[in-house]
Amino acid sequence: VEAVNYQLDLYPNSEEDDANIIKDKGLFRLLTYNQRMAVRHRRNEKRLLKRTLAALEKQIRNKGLDVDGLKRAEGSTLGDVLKGETRKQKTALEDRLEKMGLPVDLK
Repeated sequence: VEAVNYQLDLYPNSEEDDANIIKDKGLFRLLTYNQRMAVRHRRNEKRLLKRTLAALEKQIRNKGLDVDGLKRAEGSTLGDVLKGETRKQKTALEDRLEKMGLPVDLK
């Protein structure tokens, strides 16, 4: 979500500004073909980013991740288990050994 907002903030003007340029037929005709296409493209990029943001926020709400106190996974989450999880989390080595069909517990 932060990355999408960051990308939207990089644009010098808003989607509404671009829409107003397109609606102003006199001004829009003064632009070259490439400039007109660039304005349309820029407006469409902003629309896509806004739709992406809305979809992400909806998914966050649907998955129940919109609560305070969630911490970000800053790198490895090894050793962190979810509440109610009873089994020990496997290490990356144990996971690879299991995928290779080799014994994991060598005791």
